[in-house]
Amino acid sequence: MQKRIILLFLTFSLLFFSSCDELFTVKDISQYNKNTNKSNHIKIDKTKVKDDVKLSPYYSKINLKYGYSTLKNDSQRKLYAEILQNCSYITDQLDEDAPRKSYFMEPFTLYNCSFSDVDISHTRAAVFMDNPQIFWLDSYYTYSYTGSTFTITLQSTMSRKACEKRVKQLNSVVSDVLAELDDNMSDYERELFIHDYIVENCKYINNADDSVDDNPYTAFGCLVNQKAVCEGYTKAFQMLLMYCGVPSVTIKGSVQESDTVDHIWNAGKIGGSWYHTDVTWDDTDNSSMYDCFNQTESVFRQTHSFSPLLSDASEDSLRDEDGNLIAFNILIPKAKSVKYNYYRREGTNLRDMYNNSIAEDLAQTAINGDAYYYICVNPDYLDFDDVYYVLFSQDYYGFADYIRSANSIIGYDAISLSTTVIRKDSLNVIAVEINYC
Repeated sequence: MQKRIILLFLTFSLLFFSSCDELFTVKDISQYNKNTNKSNHIKIDKTKVKDDVKLSPYYSKINLKYGYSTLKNDSQRKLYAEILQNCSYITDQLDEDAPRKSYFMEPFTLYNCSFSDVDISHTRAAVFMDNPQIFWLDSYYTYSYTGSTFTITLQSTMSRKACEKRVKQLNSVVSDVLAELDDNMSDYERELFIHDYIVENCKYINNADDSVDDNPYTAFGCLVNQKAVCEGYTKAFQMLLMYCGVPSVTIKGSVQESDTVDHIWNAGKIGGSWYHTDVTWDDTDNSSMYDCFNQTESVFRQTHSFSPLLSDASEDSLRDEDGNLIAFNILIPKAKSVKYNYYRREGTNLRDMYNNSIAEDLAQTAINGDAYYYICVNPDYLDFDDVYYVLFSQDYYGFADYIRSANSIIGYDAISLSTTVIRKDSLNVIAVEINYC
């Protein structure tokens, strides 16, 4: 589970006259991640303990059933229900043979049920997909058959006492985050707020282990300890969305830099359509903070490899050379809409080189005090390179006229011609870093 590496391309400068500054700089930068310690915009007191998550009267927690809907038969549905019912029955007995500290849970039995290891793995994946708040279940478990009687023993990564304390700590943080939501926020605005909260408050961990204290693979690690790997980011994002009424699921796969390293991200449902969001990859330098926010599946497939979909895979294709099960998805929603993509939503959607809204949008960006202005080039109408040449090349610096027009709308020279421009060719987006006079 890894983040993106830094790739910096050609940087060159062009000279123009301006009342503020004379230097116009163009940077061509690929997508990358650079996690840093950031100043939190919400201060979380991790010592507070509350019994339950406090919900706004304007939002209500949704019960996710997307994983449950993929189960194939009554036996799996019974197992799903029993896991939920028994997942808090942690004993004080350590598993001495486990590779890390792990506690046995009370075993439970199902009658007249038969499961393959794929069935069990599928059912557990469904439970985890629908319940990101369950952070203590271990990946280890044992099961046995006596005739048609099936008995399974789950395990916990922490003791019962530690689990009870951490559940309250997690609920405390969730309550504090939800309290910052404005009552009139749309689903998109809530999703964006939660995305930004996680990016600004959590630090990505390289080469993380399964430390019980840090819990980097869980929502607890991300939200309470504020240190996590991609699974922690994903579970925290899903959990916070769940508590403010926004549906989401988790998607497994890998990333281009290393197809051998597992990765996980989210798909969320906004305005009736599904979108892919990878908060881990968005925890980056500010200019790329929204590259993976509410994207289509086709855009994600340029940088992300999807694990096989269980319903489409054969039994043999789900196993490695040693016969062990590989990672698989139980659900991949169709994500084709661009309506709530961040750049489409917040930037100028360009279908015409003589779009009169550029100056107005740029002026509003400056009035808001935003750091970046975005241009989304519609590939059905315009060629990305042609747009870039007309707006930002030394021969034909058309964007300067828009800056002057924007300053005229504002009423004074607010925006300098000293402007950094970042190409996002794969997204058909140009990010303009605003330098203020």
